[in-house]
Amino acid sequence: MFKCMFCLICLLCVTTISAQDQLGKVNVNPEKITVSGMSAGAQMAHQLHMAYPEVFSGAGLLAGGPFGCANGSLVTAMERCMGSVKAEMPVPEFIKNIRKASADGKLGDTGLLADDRVWIFHGALDTIVAPELGQASATIYTAFIQPEQVDYIDDVKAAHTFPTVDKGSDCDKTEAPFIGNCNYDAVGKLLQQLYGKLIPPTDIEPANLIQVELPGGTDAGLLNSAYLYMPQVCKAKGQACKMHLVLHGCGQSSAQIDKVFIQQSGYLPWAESNNIVLAFPQVTPAAVNPLACWDWWGYTGVDYRWRNGLQMQLLVEWLQQL
Repeated sequence: MFKCMFCLICLLCVTTISAQDQLGKVNVNPEKITVSGMSAGAQMAHQLHMAYPEVFSGAGLLAGGPFGCANGSLVTAMERCMGSVKAEMPVPEFIKNIRKASADGKLGDTGLLADDRVWIFHGALDTIVAPELGQASATIYTAFIQPEQVDYIDDVKAAHTFPTVDKGSDCDKTEAPFIGNCNYDAVGKLLQQLYGKLIPPTDIEPANLIQVELPGGTDAGLLNSAYLYMPQVCKAKGQACKMHLVLHGCGQSSAQIDKVFIQQSGYLPWAESNNIVLAFPQVTPAAVNPLACWDWWGYTGVDYRWRNGLQMQLLVEWLQQL
């Protein structure tokens, strides 16, 4: 047993270093930075994409809802942005607000979204997030992006969970750590939607997961450390790699389940085969946010969904350093 545990630790090769120690070793193509997230992470991924289209060239949203749905109110978030939608989603209003916020400089230039690609997933058995929410996100995107560049999936019989080929709980169950054994490769689908055809992952155990400092994380409701996964080739000088920001869902922070989401979601093998640097920042549980959700309703302040929102600004500055 102890020998197996030691082997696992060696395979993961997790060390804690400062971000500065790592910066000179990562060569990232700034035109190939994308983001994805699950549930609250999907909400944050949508916010980041709209706020910083000059940084992100695409987004993958799993079991999330449309930009601005909560409108800065936890009550509104619970009433119209979760499992039941009592009235028609005001999508035209959402789109109008995005255009105005862009013109006011609160969001990025929506014209930069035109050539981006988006992947949106809603499990057919998901009762935590209503299907209207995923549909609303897709409709919002098609106001700025050609419909053929937006892939909306809603026919997989999955509950509120992150679908994998063979990891996690039964696919029809919504239970911690919210990873589903669905015989469905969500990561492979979303990454190929964002980047085009990729090389299938190998059976080799990925072994380049590094824990780094995330300065300022505590002030934004995050842990002061994050994880980077760097394929071996991305450490070589001259090799420009893609970068993908991964945002966990509520209850999936490393403060709650250690590295289970990072290891079982399926991102690592695809990244190793396709030279993709992965960034895994982590939310910290707190009294105002006990489930460690990303801020999509305003617990970090009224600017949470704008370019100067605490969490979004911190993440973008961190990525830009790389």
